Amino acid sequence: MSAAKHDLDVDRGSTFKLFLEYQTAGSVGIDLNGYTADMQVRRSADASDIILHLQGNTMERGLTGGGSTGSYTVGNTFAGTAGTGGFFLNATSAGVTAGTTGGIFAFADSTTMKNVPKGQHFYDVELTATDGTVTRILEGRFRVAPDVTR
Repeated sequence: MSAAKHDLDVDRGSTFKLFLEYQTAGSVGIDLNGYTADMQVRRSADASDIILHLQGNTMERGLTGGGSTGSYTVGNTFAGTAGTGGFFLNATSAGVTAGTTGGIFAFADSTTMKNVPKGQHFYDVELTATDGTVTRILEGRFRVAPDVTR
């Protein structure tokens, strides 16, 4: 099955929050214990530079942003800037773990988001199961509106 398509409209400089429920065809939440989630935002699907990278599971999460340059390339001297955010799995819409079976809560702090370049970018969200199976569950455009108040 292909990934669901959903475009995200976000504001530069504001905290980014996204809540999803990963369910079976019968609308039953899938237990994400042992899974990891990964989301990357890039200027295009083929771009080597990463604008945002959110990761996490039920216990740990991480966020890497582009810092003052707006993007970074994995493996280069500049490896991005750590921020506050990432994924909570089996979470509530408030990011509290152990809340909703199949709940996926993603967030990025406002400091990281102020360095995200305005314009239209692209993202996807992947889940990796304990056996290594990767499933891309969501993809689309990541449109960033510029901020005036800085």
